[in-house]
Amino acid sequence: MNPILQFFDLIFYQPIYQALLFFYNYLRDFGLAVISLTILIRLFLFPLNYKMSKEQEKFLRLKKEIENIEKKYRGEEKTKEILTLYQKNKVNPLWSFFSFLIQFPILIALYQVFLKGLNQFDPNFFSLDLSKPNFFLVFCAMLLQIFYFNLVQKITKNKEIPPQISLNYFFALLTFLILLKLPSAFSLYFAISYVFLIFQKLIFHV
Repeated sequence: MNPILQFFDLIFYQPIYQALLFFYNYLRDFGLAVISLTILIRLFLFPLNYKMSKEQEKFLRLKKEIENIEKKYRGEEKTKEILTLYQKNKVNPLWSFFSFLIQFPILIALYQVFLKGLNQFDPNFFSLDLSKPNFFLVFCAMLLQIFYFNLVQKITKNKEIPPQISLNYFFALLTFLILLKLPSAFSLYFAISYVFLIFQKLIFHV
């Protein structure tokens, strides 16, 4: 096996698959197993998401100042002023990138694990078939995502919606369109993830 694929299988795929298998064998319900796995992953990612969320809040509070710098300066001088602003307010703009590097392979592993699990386990969750797309779950996941974005804006006390928030609404729509093509196990994962993130915001950030 390719060393990269072997590393991915050992670090991401196998732990997630074994956790899903454990929850399914214990709970005897694929939907409850997905929910339990989601909570476990969110708890594991909590320190990273907490730090990233704090950095995002600080960045949004500086949005107006950054826009003023972009209007006033050009070239290297603009870059220098923005970096000075970040340093002064202890903002690390690379945190989102670090978070993506860690969470992206987890999403890939989940995709593979869910597809394998749907072939091995009974995919029914109450009256829902998690092996097929479900509009209701997709819509709920999108609404929770939008609610989370609004909560972020409220916490940062920005009256004007910055471009990043507008992009987040676009990403919510994009998520909606993607989930419509996937088994609803993914929609359940995203919905529970945003419920977790909303409570995280309300408890630790408000």
